[in-house]
Amino acid sequence: MEYLILFSPLLIGLIIALINSPTVDNNVAKFEDWLSYRKQIITSDSGKLNRFLTRPFLWMALKIKELTNSIAHSGVKSGLRITSYIYLGGLFLYLFVTFAIIIVIVVMIGVGFWIYDKLTSDSSSSPKVFNKRPPSSRDENVVDYAGLKGKKIYSGTNWFNEELKGRVDKEGNIYKGTSWINEEKIGRMDKDGNIYQGTSFFNESKVGRIDKEGNIYKGTSWINEEKTGRIDKDGKVYKGTSWLNEERKGRSGE
Repeated sequence: MEYLILFSPLLIGLIIALINSPTVDNNVAKFEDWLSYRKQIITSDSGKLNRFLTRPFLWMALKIKELTNSIAHSGVKSGLRITSYIYLGGLFLYLFVTFAIIIVIVVMIGVGFWIYDKLTSDSSSSPKVFNKRPPSSRDENVVDYAGLKGKKIYSGTNWFNEELKGRVDKEGNIYKGTSWINEEKIGRMDKDGNIYQGTSFFNESKVGRIDKEGNIYKGTSWINEEKTGRIDKDGKVYKGTSWLNEERKGRSGE
């Protein structure tokens, strides 16, 4: 049964080659025109599935067309192309299913760790002296003080009521305070936008991040992070989970 499935595309191609039907040739040509059209409309903004799965499939399918153009016999050409397209489709279907299974497994593992953490943290009513401490207001403040590197951080909705509350230096170190007299280091941002709380490498821990679009997230990993605001290209800082509920809370600038 396995051999029948494996070699059936070859049998289909052989039959098409022997029949040598103009109708089949026309349908193959229409299918290849559709492949070319699909490849043209897929851009870098078309989504990860299109960029990393559909577009490679289309490129390889059209490469098959290009490599078989020199075959003079139209029936053999159509049969070979159809056989190649079937095998190529099977390969990419296998890759897609495998990738989907890996994603499901990773998500299930993440959910399992989250459930285990919840069960173990709530299983005892006695004080947990040695457990990992819950996030404090200091953790949240580090994320609130995150801004553009080399810029100061102001709170307020406009220049009438804004006031200086800290700064982020060019290396990404985050400081709280209005001047060098009273400022103190409370964290840092690395080159990837990850936000850490702590005064040095020895006692710091991740509490959030800023992505390339300026969205601000609070949390220690993708499992528990949540969006808390954003910084636009002009340095204005907003709090909220989306444009529906966001409001300006400050800015990052000179």
